[in-house]
Amino acid sequence: MSVKTKLARQAVRKTAKHTAHGALSKLERKPLRSVTLIAIGVAIGGLVGWLIGRSGGSDDAYADPIAQAPAPPSVATNNSTENASETGAVS
Repeated sequence: MSVKTKLARQAVRKTAKHTAHGALSKLERKPLRSVTLIAIGVAIGGLVGWLIGRSGGSDDAYADPIAQAPAPPSVATNNSTENASETGAVS
């Protein structure tokens, strides 16, 4: 493991511990405020998710697939006895 990766992992670990410790101490000091803020966050997140889900249900999501273009004449099979040149002109 490189030094850069190791330092990044340590930073993430310490930040997570610090955040968890701060959240727990705030919850112990002011439980009503913490529960209120969490409830508000859940409500706003739910509302935003619902609105995004409703806006994504337009008819564009169910549009017909694009039709494939026909094969070029040089690839198409030629069942006639006449020979075609590279430009597609028959001689």
